[in-house]
Amino acid sequence: MSGTTTSSGTPISSLPQANAVSATDTLVGVVTSSGTTQAEQVPISVLTQVISETIGLSDAVSSAQTAAATAAAQAEQATENAANGVNVARGKANGVAALDASGNLALTDGTTLQPALAVTPATQTQPATLKPLLTLDESSKVRTLSGDIALSEMATAMQDDDYLTVLGAAVVARPSTTGTIPADFTVNGNVYVAPASYISNPSSLPAGLSVDADTGIVLTDGSIFFPNTINNVGVLCAVAE
Repeated sequence: MSGTTTSSGTPISSLPQANAVSATDTLVGVVTSSGTTQAEQVPISVLTQVISETIGLSDAVSSAQTAAATAAAQAEQATENAANGVNVARGKANGVAALDASGNLALTDGTTLQPALAVTPATQTQPATLKPLLTLDESSKVRTLSGDIALSEMATAMQDDDYLTVLGAAVVARPSTTGTIPADFTVNGNVYVAPASYISNPSSLPAGLSVDADTGIVLTDGSIFFPNTINNVGVLCAVAE
């Protein structure tokens, strides 16, 4: 409409172009409302509101905001449900493993988690080890290759062909080879002493034993176990059962 002019007679096509507008700016336009057509000033804010309502933008934004809020609430609830599910099953049979702040396996006592088992990881030189942290009573059982053994039965169970008690309490693996101490050995304190005949004829000594030529003290290389004795840094010493 190059022939249209303003009220001052300036052609509209000669007016400068606006590079930007704000919500408070107005446009001049021909508006038809209720059957009446006339030139009016139309604020940018009114124009954008009408356009938004016409294309449904406001409703779309509201719907999107509502959907986002709903999704966030559902995600939060799902996270809470998952956490609750894990917490309910932690440390229980057929549940999930639980570790305390020190990395110990924990079990529930019906109310809270209690440290039950400490695990020392294996290294290049040492195997992994387990240490019970719960107080064990006589009904507690230890799993062995021969089956589960109650603590109250442990001493008896260990007295088989593979184990024996020394020094009245310590349980040790039974040696594969045992020997007998000659009857003519004497004991000085608890140290075995051999007669001079064994010094002059060392071949008559039992395997694994030797004699110090100056003192007659019986020495052991540890290859043979002699009942009721201990190897005290290479010296054969007597002990009471």
